[in-house]
Amino acid sequence: MTTRAGDDPDRTELLATRGPAPDSGGGDVLQPGARLGRYRIEALLGRGGMGDVYRAQQLEPVRRTVALKLLRRQRLEARHLAYFEVERQLLAQMRHPAIAQVFDADTTADGHPFFAMEFIAGSPLTRFCEEHGLSLRQRIELMIRICEGVQHAHQKGVVHRDLKPGNLLVDEVDGRALPKIIDFGIATASSMAGGREVAGTPDYMSPEQAGGDQSLVDTRSDVYSLGVVLYEVLTGQRPELAGETQVASTRTLRLPSEQLATLPPGDAERVARGQGLRAVQMRRVLRHELDWVVARAMRHDRGDRYPSAGALADDLQRFLDGRPLAAVPATRRYAWGKFVRRHRVGLAAASVALVALLGGLAMSLYGLQQARAQRAIAEQRSAELEKVAAFQQSMLEGIDIEAMGIGMAEGLRAQATKATPEARAAVEATLAHASTADIARSLIDHNLLAGAEQAIASDFGNEPLLANDLRESVARVRDALGLPDAAADGYRQVADDREAALGAGATPTLRARSEQASALLAAAQPAQAKQVLEQALAHAGALPPDEPLRIRLQLDHALAVAALGDRKAARQALESLLERSLAARGERDPAVMDIENNLAILLGRMGEPELGRDYLERMVPIRREVLGDDDPKTLDSLHNLAVMRVMTGDREGALAMQRQLVQTQTRRLGAEHPQTLSERGNLASFLIDNRQPEQALPISRSVVEASTRVLGADDPRTLRAKLNLSTLYARLEQFDKTLEMQDEVIEARTRVLGPRHPDTLYILVNHAGTLMQAGRSRESLALLETVLPEAREVLGDRHPQAQAALDIRAQAADDVGDTALAIASHRALLGIRESLLGARDAKTVEIAWQLEAELAAAGHGKEAARLRARYVTPLLETPEAELDERQKEFVANLRNVEAEESGKATAQR
Repeated sequence: MTTRAGDDPDRTELLATRGPAPDSGGGDVLQPGARLGRYRIEALLGRGGMGDVYRAQQLEPVRRTVALKLLRRQRLEARHLAYFEVERQLLAQMRHPAIAQVFDADTTADGHPFFAMEFIAGSPLTRFCEEHGLSLRQRIELMIRICEGVQHAHQKGVVHRDLKPGNLLVDEVDGRALPKIIDFGIATASSMAGGREVAGTPDYMSPEQAGGDQSLVDTRSDVYSLGVVLYEVLTGQRPELAGETQVASTRTLRLPSEQLATLPPGDAERVARGQGLRAVQMRRVLRHELDWVVARAMRHDRGDRYPSAGALADDLQRFLDGRPLAAVPATRRYAWGKFVRRHRVGLAAASVALVALLGGLAMSLYGLQQARAQRAIAEQRSAELEKVAAFQQSMLEGIDIEAMGIGMAEGLRAQATKATPEARAAVEATLAHASTADIARSLIDHNLLAGAEQAIASDFGNEPLLANDLRESVARVRDALGLPDAAADGYRQVADDREAALGAGATPTLRARSEQASALLAAAQPAQAKQVLEQALAHAGALPPDEPLRIRLQLDHALAVAALGDRKAARQALESLLERSLAARGERDPAVMDIENNLAILLGRMGEPELGRDYLERMVPIRREVLGDDDPKTLDSLHNLAVMRVMTGDREGALAMQRQLVQTQTRRLGAEHPQTLSERGNLASFLIDNRQPEQALPISRSVVEASTRVLGADDPRTLRAKLNLSTLYARLEQFDKTLEMQDEVIEARTRVLGPRHPDTLYILVNHAGTLMQAGRSRESLALLETVLPEAREVLGDRHPQAQAALDIRAQAADDVGDTALAIASHRALLGIRESLLGARDAKTVEIAWQLEAELAAAGHGKEAARLRARYVTPLLETPEAELDERQKEFVANLRNVEAEESGKATAQR
């Protein structure tokens, strides 16, 4: 609710076509000082078809200023009471930062209902933009937040029907513009009236809403209104005629760029200058892209508009990010132009050599340092200083490692073309074995970011908020570069400064704590991350339950719990969080997809890869559609899906997906970025599973060497790389190397994680298996005496590694002649497999077959025969067409082995 009466010159119309019209001007006005329950009236803010709105002071249990909406007293129909109740219920169920919050509802002593809601001491959207001189980017950022709020309402089943600047108020909090959507009073009025009323403001109505058939009004009608608002925000004017639109090939809508061109030169220049541009620049920006956005939002046929307010927000965000827009026809020229503008730093560097690239980085740092000179003369020019700082911040955040690496390589090639053929060949040979993205990463960290931090400390000492924002940009760049330790330290400093200035529960503080915790998790410091997250969550109570920031904090807390070994508790937390978030935000919401992604990989680690794969197979296509194929989160989900596929037997499909991931991440991040190393390590593992150990060996060795050097010997990712290499040595029957490397991993994991951590138990079981393969079965059994009970207790019998421990014990016992222990181990494993997989699964039948042989050798022929009849014979007698691939492979192997055994027996006779 606004601070002024009459802020909205375009009053909402609610025109009944049956029955008497309500009195729009009568009724007593409450005077300042009047009391309504716990509220004291201060001033009348406005009068509308639904009631009067006052500024009031809540006196208890807390004191605060509220907007109080009271149903008008005279000549009211029952339907208006219904509309009023509808608005109260609708607002009460919505929780979004861009929607005004309902605090309380009650009735007056004489029975008139009212409710108290958040008081917005702001201005209508268009007035705020003009009075504060918002740039084009800032205006679009406001529109994005408004669209997100409208999308939230739509997800709750609410169509606003009256979106206009007067109902989109903007307030400034801590220097940041925050929009609020108000007045949902007619949101369902027409539908409740059975299509008898047209509700809304004519200049902002969609054609179907203005046409009178309210059954045609849906969420796309609000999209139309948002298009009109966007038009006005961009040009300062509404479309010339209400209802203008674009129909088929005939355009009747005067597009924003054309509207700007019709203004007198002085007026056009004033509009453009107010958004930080010249008129010619403004027209070009509008004509090339934003015209298309407005035109699509305002199409006459609702089926041709954006399908949702969220889709409109996504296209506006694409405009800000320099990515191709969905509204603009997808031509190669357009897509290439967007790529060039998005990567202009890297592509410009392609024409110069390495020295020129370094010079460019130095100039970037030099530009940041010029803020000192600017500040010296900026005592009366604070606005200019803020623009300089914003430019430097965007420059830091816009660093593109991939483009810089490409530019460096192309620059070297350009110089080499002027040299001898031998020199050109040497350059190509060097580039073939070098990662220019890795070189660029190191140069940026040492030559740009370190200098930037020094410049921030010296140049912005008297501007702590600006300095804080710039430090956050440096931390974000380090995070993207794969330097999580340094990023975590940077985020910590940002969060500490914001906590001191704004408080521990302020949203900017909590957002910085979230970034700090995420970086700590990436740096393999889960205990520290958990501590940070628990403190942040203790201060996050004011955030709505479905607020993305609060979800992120809870998600990272569950991941920290899992990393510390309590996977069962982490799973319960993630499943509960997913259920709540899915109901509130929908399956296409980025926060919901983050939860699903992490829950899926946790399920795989807990021995339920089929369930984990189900989550990912359903979610990955949605993430690719929403975020794009090259988005880091999409690539992370593809990584997890490849793991789940190999764990569920789809080896070839997983290998093909993993090869593509390695290529993509090497191109994007460089060969030695932690994410790329992880993908290369996975590729080696997949090659092992596909019986290609010779191809896997050089990859696995290089990953271990690079991980040790880049991440450190005790980093979990380095230990995982060593574990993969040890498995490869075992496949090649180089058991001495396998055992030596496993000893290193056991020592490190026991020291860092503890002896009962799932990852420690995992390698101990592997070690027992290697000892048995190396002919040291007694040592294997001695180790399993302690490891097997702990594995079954901590991991659970469902986990493949706990089952593997039972199988290893059976085989080792058989090697040393302890038939009773072998039989007992395989009996226990058979019971587990049958309960989990069923009697016909190949894994179950394989154990039954081994147990059959052990029982027969021990003289228990009848029991062996019963076992064969129950498990083995039914599978052998099943037609091949009815067997799955794993069953076919097992049956073929079983027949071969039994044929060989039969042949040997015949030969001996």
